[in-house]
Amino acid sequence: MSNLDTIFDNIDQYSNNIDDLVAALKQAGINDFDEFKRAARELGLPVKKSIQDQVAEKFASGDSDAWAEATSLDTEDAYWKYLDANPEGEHREEARTRIDELKQQSKAEVSVDIWECLDKSNIAEVQRFIDTYPDSAFRDDAARILKELRKDQYLGVDIKALERQMKAIRTDAQVINPEKAIYERIVSFINSGKIKVNDLLDALAEDNNFISGTVANLLWENNVITDFSRAGIDSDFIAHMMSNITPQKFMAPEPMTRITKNPCTEVYFWGIPSSGKSCALGAILSAANSGKIARSMQRDPDCQGYGYMNRLANLFKTNGSVGTLPAGTAISSTYEMGFNLEAEDGKVHPITCIDLAGELVRCMYKHDAREPLTDEQQNVLQTLTDVLIDNRTDNRKIHFFVIEYGAEDRLYENLPQSVYLDAAVAYIQRTGIFKKDTDGLYLLITKVDKAHAVGEELREKLRAYISDNYQGFYNGLCKICKDNEINGGKVEIQPFTLGSVCFQNYCKFKDETAATVVRTLINRSYGYKTGKLSSIVNKFKK
Repeated sequence: MSNLDTIFDNIDQYSNNIDDLVAALKQAGINDFDEFKRAARELGLPVKKSIQDQVAEKFASGDSDAWAEATSLDTEDAYWKYLDANPEGEHREEARTRIDELKQQSKAEVSVDIWECLDKSNIAEVQRFIDTYPDSAFRDDAARILKELRKDQYLGVDIKALERQMKAIRTDAQVINPEKAIYERIVSFINSGKIKVNDLLDALAEDNNFISGTVANLLWENNVITDFSRAGIDSDFIAHMMSNITPQKFMAPEPMTRITKNPCTEVYFWGIPSSGKSCALGAILSAANSGKIARSMQRDPDCQGYGYMNRLANLFKTNGSVGTLPAGTAISSTYEMGFNLEAEDGKVHPITCIDLAGELVRCMYKHDAREPLTDEQQNVLQTLTDVLIDNRTDNRKIHFFVIEYGAEDRLYENLPQSVYLDAAVAYIQRTGIFKKDTDGLYLLITKVDKAHAVGEELREKLRAYISDNYQGFYNGLCKICKDNEINGGKVEIQPFTLGSVCFQNYCKFKDETAATVVRTLINRSYGYKTGKLSSIVNKFKK
């Protein structure tokens, strides 16, 4: 028996459900009232007039009523019912589209619960969520989290990984506020469970300079760390940090083209940005100004860096109180500081210290690597050319290269400082900056407290440190010394420390190593008895 036979044999049962009857007829291939009447005649089965009238009305209205009912219910079942009842209905494509939309909507609603319960520290689970719910409202968040998880997979999620990222932030020229960025990175590590507060305190206990005073103050103000004494930090340093005393900043100086003081011994300080050069100079000038190594220090107001020199010379005190280290100078600034030191024997030693721009060694590298230099960087190189080539004086000269102990892995524009120092030596050799009027070349190694050694053991450690990390640079300087008969062909390594430094910005000054440098300046420079300046002029010309 065909479907039509079955329908017509049981047609009276549809009296109260004409929609089902019409749907059944359509499924059997009857699509209008005329076909319905013809099928009834062919089968010879009578149909009540009341049923005929309702079927005629349904076929006359098309599928509009069925579509209206489906849209009012707006469920997958309703649209499937419409499709089943109207296989040739004019809204079939709309029905299928809406079914797909409802499926995705249902899936998205399910994804909310799944997302809330998801282990967002598990790479596999986050990836599975993305694959299963590609249209979820949380897909972008999931993709971002997955990217961070994969990054952590390779970079690490412990305190060492945090330390590496902090160093990268400090040397990233694109970061406008490194201290804030470092604070936010620390908080993100703690909040994400990568490290605990105790891990940070342990790192501070091992190295009191793990974070700066500014970062420490932000951590304290925001209740991330409430007790720094747990890291063994001296209470004087904690009090200074809580006072939020900010480092002193220096204004950019006037450009310089020549050394003002003549005759004198010119003492040049070289170093990449953040090498500790300005702090070392501050300690050296403070020691010179203390009256302990030299009787007096008369500063020359005509020199370009007079104000800078005064601030540095009064920066460090030896009374055991905590002082604040200065902020780094503008990396493109060079300062000239002229003064007379009166030694214990009564002789006066005219000296000019030149704090060369921290950007200089990088400019040397960029110049020789044929990388583009900004106008500011061009000016940095021009200052060097003016002072040590074009307008070079007959004064005797001493050079200190400042290198921070333990900073060999710090990157500047993705290159370690050894690359820049090697390039500086090559540049110096080619331009002949170090000539026979040079009396000494020194490596001043700062932050030697990290070596945890003293005396001869410290010197051995520093020699090994230079050999391991800067041997090419050191050999280049030694060659310059031999070629130009400087200091018997030797480059001296001098250890340097400011004393007890905490939070990178605060210091209880000890002047021993700074005093050693001052004695070096006195011993390696010409001195004259007061009133006998003419004799030193002749000596300087020899």
